[in-house]
Amino acid sequence: MSRARRLPARRTTTLIAALLGACLAAGCSVSSVPEARLSGTSLAADPTSLTIDLSHGCYADQPAEVSFFLSDRTLEELTEGGIQDAIITHAQLLWSPMPGSTPVDPTATNVVIRVVLLTNGELGIYGGAGFAWPSGTPGKTAMQLELVGSTLTLLHSTEGFRDLLSPFLLLGTLRAPYAPVETLRFRQSASQLVTDLLGETQWVSEPIVPWSHPGAYLAWKPGLPPAPFRVDTRSP
Repeated sequence: MSRARRLPARRTTTLIAALLGACLAAGCSVSSVPEARLSGTSLAADPTSLTIDLSHGCYADQPAEVSFFLSDRTLEELTEGGIQDAIITHAQLLWSPMPGSTPVDPTATNVVIRVVLLTNGELGIYGGAGFAWPSGTPGKTAMQLELVGSTLTLLHSTEGFRDLLSPFLLLGTLRAPYAPVETLRFRQSASQLVTDLLGETQWVSEPIVPWSHPGAYLAWKPGLPPAPFRVDTRSP
């Protein structure tokens, strides 16, 4: 009876890294159907959990990032306004990990995340940073992010919003088709929703300059406060 040969751990790790690198370079096939399957687990003493299932959204390939917007509401519903319950997730992929060229450790940081929760007319904006493995080719095909480590905390909220999560660990996957015009409309609609409820624009545009290069992200570790962010006070 033949016995399967086990590869040494170092060779196995090298093989996995090589396969991931080849997948990233080639742009693995990703479904164009928008979807997010995310789970949040509170890191507080009395932990609660949050399941996020989203089926509407898209992404845009921008000069400094790949920006994803996904929601449980259609773009038309967000644009019309007047909704009392909604979830919007905004993920900004700042750089793609490439084995041998950039950090591939999940304790590095290459994605900025915002989760907007609207429940019974009360709003909470959670934000943080983490690490994600991307699939697909930016600006050409649908893309997917696998979030393998990200910590979020409450940044802004209306007076009646109850925060039961902060801080919390967010894991899961999201994918979206390439649609830059629709992505801009998602951003504008989400920004308007937040502005109407908070009375001022509170939308994150990009990390501040010292965090804009891959090596700098090694300074941030899960469990620490999120990286510093610049608040975009411009009109959407």
